Amino acid sequence: MRRTVSGERLILIVLAVFTLVLRAIAYFHYRFDSDEPQHLHVAWGWTAGLVQYRDVFDNHAPLFHMLTAPVLRLVGERPDVLLYMRAPMLLFFAVVVWTTYLLGSRLYSKRVGVWAALLLALFPVFFLKSIEFRTDNLWNAFWCLALLVLTGGRVTASRVFIAGLLIGCAMATSLKTSLLILTLVASGIVTYMFRGRSIAYALRVTLIALAGTAVVPAILAAYFFARGALSNLIFCVIRFNELVVSAKAPADLWLKRIIYVPALLLIIWIAWLKRPATDDWQLRWRFSLAFATAFFGATLIGFWILISPRDMLPMFPILAIFLAAAIDRLDVRLPVYVGTCLIFAAGVWYYADHLDLRTDEYITMMNQVLGLTRSGEPIIDLKGETIYRRRPYYYIFEFITRRAMRKGYVQDTIPEDVIRAGCHVAQADGVFFPPRGRAFLNENFVDLGRLRASGQWIKDDGSFGIAVPGDYVILTKDGQAHGALDGLPYAGKRMLQPGAHKFVTAGVNQELACLWAPAFERGYSPFHLKDREFNGSPVFRSAHHRSGASSGRRRHRGWRSDSARDREPR
Repeated sequence: MRRTVSGERLILIVLAVFTLVLRAIAYFHYRFDSDEPQHLHVAWGWTAGLVQYRDVFDNHAPLFHMLTAPVLRLVGERPDVLLYMRAPMLLFFAVVVWTTYLLGSRLYSKRVGVWAALLLALFPVFFLKSIEFRTDNLWNAFWCLALLVLTGGRVTASRVFIAGLLIGCAMATSLKTSLLILTLVASGIVTYMFRGRSIAYALRVTLIALAGTAVVPAILAAYFFARGALSNLIFCVIRFNELVVSAKAPADLWLKRIIYVPALLLIIWIAWLKRPATDDWQLRWRFSLAFATAFFGATLIGFWILISPRDMLPMFPILAIFLAAAIDRLDVRLPVYVGTCLIFAAGVWYYADHLDLRTDEYITMMNQVLGLTRSGEPIIDLKGETIYRRRPYYYIFEFITRRAMRKGYVQDTIPEDVIRAGCHVAQADGVFFPPRGRAFLNENFVDLGRLRASGQWIKDDGSFGIAVPGDYVILTKDGQAHGALDGLPYAGKRMLQPGAHKFVTAGVNQELACLWAPAFERGYSPFHLKDREFNGSPVFRSAHHRSGASSGRRRHRGWRSDSARDREPR
């Protein structure tokens, strides 16, 4: 028996080390999700003296961005900033894994707790999402800490209130906490009713928890009210997110909700059959958390419009504990434990693109952001991917916005906003730019690599147009051109107003481009695209042009900021 225990301990150590090595590789190699720079751009807004919602659009609760802003201030402007900002996620990951171990130990045994923590750490969805810089990781950590407090002993008013405070922190991080609160209330009422307690007792405990839950959101609401941004917060976090309802046909929504009723009745019936026969606190909590998991899953599927793997993060620790407990009952538990861990690790390898290096695309773009622009110069991008620069257009172009634009709820004013802000730099072309704005950018900006700058390819007859006023230069593949601009000898950069212009060459005909002058002065040209640019060392690619009178440039597809999901676990 002692040899078996020693062998299991050795296997646990080997698997734990393997998990840490796998996480270290994935930390640097796993691609950046488009949500990561989106959240980081909002955090940057706080470091720049901007107020979330009022000055920078965001449809998430504010606590995550407010807490990570000081870390970003310390990191500063650097192209690999997201690698640094993933570091705090390791703390949240550790909190969730640690609480899973403690909960498993309380509900079953230390062995179940250890294996549950290991299984959770390797579960592909949790493994990969817990690496990313996103609000869900802080949200999940607060939720797990609340469960740890609730299960720590006899249910008292102070314990319930502290758990409520932690849930309030989760609410200030993500409004998805509303579903967790509903889950806890339903689970508590069912558990106490099945134990023969009065519903009044369950409601009294619930009210104490809700009082604690309200503290942190109330403080934040008062803060934003004092900054004149409470109405902006309400619009962005509540009213804007309500537009997601338009993403689904009413028939689909009501069909899910009709099915939800018998599903919930089935869950309650099974809960009645499996209710604890004794008042043992372990059995009571196992029952309560099992009911909570089933209730949460059914309600999420029945009422949530956009369901993603990260929405299930709070349930993964509980599921890992139940899975470990089920395996622990087997006579051959050790091989099953090891086999499950290896299957999970294979899933991580598959969904993480075989752990190939996929962070270089974004770092390349950020190198060009910092090389092409200076502090205070705006950039039009999709969701804040350029982090350190303000966006001239308020809304981000994620699913809800794009859907709202098609429905006519949000207007595409990109051309007017770009001109108003004097924005001379744009992200590379992508399908998620709205049609009107995309057409404007494609017509009035030229590719430089992963970014574009204002300007146009000059037609064969010398004509071109300017949309954004500013200083411009006329270029050939060898540098500045020679000739006459608008009837005057061209001698370098010139201030051009919006409208039609003409350049007449002094010599042989050659391809010409008009480009925002600061871009050229900073080493950029549409004739030599910078496809790779690491540590300040650019790698150039010759531009290829379409034939024809317009001499338009072939569109270069930059970093996949259009929310590409490379085989993301669903």
